[in-house]
Amino acid sequence: MTAVTSRQFCGFARLAFARGRALAPGVALCVLVGSIALALEAGERTLFGKAWLEPMVLAILTGAAVRSFWSPGPEWEPGVAWSARFLLELGVALLGVSVSTATLLSAGPGMIAGVAAVVALAIVISFGICRLLRLPTRMALLIACGNSICGNSAIAAVAPVIDADSNDVAASIAFTAVLGVLVVLGLPLLGLWLGMGAVGYGALTGLTVYAVPQVLAAAAPFGTTAMHMGALVKLVRVLMLGPVCLLLSLLAPRLAPQPATRERGAGRRQPGALHALPWFIAAFMM
Repeated sequence: MTAVTSRQFCGFARLAFARGRALAPGVALCVLVGSIALALEAGERTLFGKAWLEPMVLAILTGAAVRSFWSPGPEWEPGVAWSARFLLELGVALLGVSVSTATLLSAGPGMIAGVAAVVALAIVISFGICRLLRLPTRMALLIACGNSICGNSAIAAVAPVIDADSNDVAASIAFTAVLGVLVVLGLPLLGLWLGMGAVGYGALTGLTVYAVPQVLAAAAPFGTTAMHMGALVKLVRVLMLGPVCLLLSLLAPRLAPQPATRERGAGRRQPGALHALPWFIAAFMM
């Protein structure tokens, strides 16, 4: 028994080593691109006092720039594909750590229900506008969820649920980033024009700006109270990510297969009681 167990362990170790060696080049490349994005964000903060573009957006721009001058060979693909799938899903799961249960409970059921209703309405309206502009269905869903919930994190979470491809994800993140910057710049002017108070304006920023740092930046002109209210409403919006992904996972089989991934999509399991909720969304909600 000991000899059999030892052979099994050695076989597992060899497989793990081979798998790690295959993934290493692509993972290292992704780590390098991510590090450059973080360095660029730090440069933004040093030059402008705040980061207008998030690291994920900067990483996409960096990756696009690298791809313009150099196309990675087949040896890079396994690690890049693994990073794009598992590491993004892990990041979404860890996003749940930023949501304080005590803070959410202090908001009260009325605020939670109100924010949930606004998020649902925003998704429907955003999706309708995107479809009127003849955007593909999956891209429209990604943009709607990104703008209505929590920006890039929502896009990264929804993409594998609806089987969106990398082009849809990149375009959605770019569009959401540009719109987010415009909202941060224009929202204080709107608040002043409407004569809003700190509490009301803070709630408005929490409902309309997609990322927590940008919520704080947009609310800052109205003081600390506005910033606290904006952050609270924003955290409640983040909480909507789990239910939205669960609903989309049930609706995903009704979407037309991607032309480039039709064969891959045909082999996916249909959502059922045991796996309708993706693992990373379940971890996010815990």
